[in-house]
Parts: sequence; structure tokens; C-alpha cells
Amino acid sequence: MACPADRSFCELVVALSTILDTEEETKLYHAWRVALVAAELARLVLPGQVTPVFYAGLLHDIGGMGLDDHLVHQVYRPAARQNPEIIAHPAKGAAMVALIPGLGEGVAAMIRDHHERWDGSGYPRGLRGGDIAPGALLLGLADEFDLALRAYGEGDWAGLRQFMAGRLQGCFPPEMVSSLESLLAGPLYAEVATNVALELKMFQVILNLPPVNFQVAEPMKVTINLFARIIDAKHAYTAGHSRRVADYAMRLARCLGYDAAGIQRLEIAGLLHDFGKIAVPRSVLDKQGKLDESELKVVRRHPGRTIDLLKSVTSLKDIALDAGLHHERYDGRGYPYGLQGRDIPRGARIIAVADAFDAMTSLRPYQPTRTPAEAMAILARGSGSQFDPEVVAVAPCLLAE
Repeated sequence: MACPADRSFCELVVALSTILDTEEETKLYHAWRVALVAAELARLVLPGQVTPVFYAGLLHDIGGMGLDDHLVHQVYRPAARQNPEIIAHPAKGAAMVALIPGLGEGVAAMIRDHHERWDGSGYPRGLRGGDIAPGALLLGLADEFDLALRAYGEGDWAGLRQFMAGRLQGCFPPEMVSSLESLLAGPLYAEVATNVALELKMFQVILNLPPVNFQVAEPMKVTINLFARIIDAKHAYTAGHSRRVADYAMRLARCLGYDAAGIQRLEIAGLLHDFGKIAVPRSVLDKQGKLDESELKVVRRHPGRTIDLLKSVTSLKDIALDAGLHHERYDGRGYPYGLQGRDIPRGARIIAVADAFDAMTSLRPYQPTRTPAEAMAILARGSGSQFDPEVVAVAPCLLAE
């Protein structure tokens, strides 16, 4: 059964999962493999929780998005248990997901406990047995399968089973391990073992995303505001940035005579304008010195990713270019496409001014903090080159209380 009424909500969760698993130009598919395998396990051992387990799988590593290296490269390293960020990521992720309408505490509890183990050898709390949230062990077992698949290679299930045996002993109930073995001895292994097969399986699932039960009115509005906070949470200095950019863009739009619908559209574009930046390593965005060529390439990919992600969400397709083209310049020297003047959507030209004003007046590690008046003078100097003169002309409205 699909979720027609709130399909865009489901698609937005999928988009967030996708960008969390994007590393430079590579899609890792970790969350999808965990979600699909855990959901199939749930059909056997926890049939009433298939949908929550699926969405928990998609978002289970959201708390690790600030790490410079994706968790799939780290958890098998000997020093992983000494890294406080790795130990904290389940609880951080749970706190974020608990706020998402339709998912909430049940999914959050699974994420919080997905590294706990049946024998008490897991983390962060060393829980054991029945103290672990229902569904969390399914995520943990599916997680172990994906990590082992990466370490061993796709090969065959029989060889991989032997490779996994030492890591699984005592960590999961024997009947749960037997259920996984039964599933992977069947067609599931062929469906998820390679990225090519997994992409086909993902496409089939995306066409028929499982529904969620919302507890609030306007779940998309609540979710978009939350996603803006998640986007900003990757970097301490960007806290509140997306909300402020949205507010500034709305103020500029009012001064330019936009109607209520147009202003609301720009609010959403402003909130999600940095969606693709989640895939940029923190070491690059936090660098105090000048970026080198390879680092610049990484940064300049994020607007295109924002566009692709938003185009994948049915109700957000029409704001994708407004959100993603805010680094284009009026003189054609911007990125990602080098568009010029009126070829840049007007919404993107507005967000470009809003984004620049907030960046200049906020604490950033790579530049001095400007006063609002200083920022306004810099915008004026950039009128006709970096910024649209029409938008800069109304920019003083950003100084109004």
C-alpha cells in the first residue's frame, strides 16, 4: 500500500536517507540495504512493526552525519569504540527522529538501540536482552550484514555466513540469526547483494512507499522545518542558518510584491537551500584557510545535489531550482551551471542575497563577522555582478526590526 496523501513526506525521508549515504560522487546504499533487510526480518519476527523498522533503517545513522568519514568505513576499526562521536551517534540520531511526525518515539527508540547487543556487549548503554527496544536488534543484524558484505565482498551467501559467524555469536538471539539465514538463502540475497540489484529493488519500493500515521496537522510543514534544523546541525556555526535565510527571503519577496503563495514557496526553498550540503565533509566546510581545487569541487557539487534531491520529492519539484541555484552569480561566474542574469530563477536570486546577508552577519570560521550595515554595503558593491540589482535595491528591508 502506498501513501498517496502524504507521499511527499515519505519521499522527503527517502531523500534525506540518500544524501546521508552520499560520499563525494559515490552512493553507499548502506541505509537502504539495512532498511530492506531489516524490514524483511520484521515480516518474520515482528510483523506489526514492518513500516517503523523500514523507516528506522533508512535513518538509523543520521546521528553520524557530522563525521568526516562515513560510519561504514569506521565501525570495524579497532579504535571505533574510543571515538565519542561514534558512541554518541545512536542517541543523537534518535533525538532528531523523535521530532519527525509519523515516526516519533517508536522509530527513535530503534535507532537509539541499534548498536546494543543481546549479550550486553553493545553500546552506548550496554543493554541486554529484553531491555533493548523492539526492532533495534533487527536493525543491528541488518547493519552487520551490510558491513560484512562490504568487508567480505558479494561472493556468495554461504561464504559470507561463515565470515559473519564470529561477529554474530551471542550478539543476537539465535532464532533471529536463523531467520536472516533463511531469508538470505532465498531470493533476498540476490536482490540486495550488489548495488545494481539493490537499485532495482529500491525503485520498486519507492513506487510503493509504506504509509505512516501522522500525529500532527501539516506534517510536511513540520518536517521541512525539522529538516532545516538537521541540515544546519552538521556544523555548529550554521545553527539557525536555514531558518534565517528563509525569513530573509520572505522579507525580500514581500518588498518585491510577491503574493502569499509565492512567499510561502520561497520560505520552503530557503529552508532547504543547503540540503545537498549534508554530503560535504565537515573538515571542508569548517576549514579556516583557502580551499584547494579538490575541496572546491566537493563544495560546488552541493547545489546540484540539492536540486536532484528536491526534484525527487513530488510536491517540492517546483522549488528545486530556486533552492539549488543560489550560488549562481548575476554576471555568470557562479556555480553549478554558470547561469547569467534573468536565466537564473528569480527565487534563486532572492535566496542568494538572503544567504549572503546571513553568512556575512553570522559567526563563520573562514571570514570575519560583519555588522548588518557592513553587509548591506557589500551587497551594494556586488549589485550587478554577484547579485541581482533589483533584489539588492530592496535589501535594506532586512535591516528593519
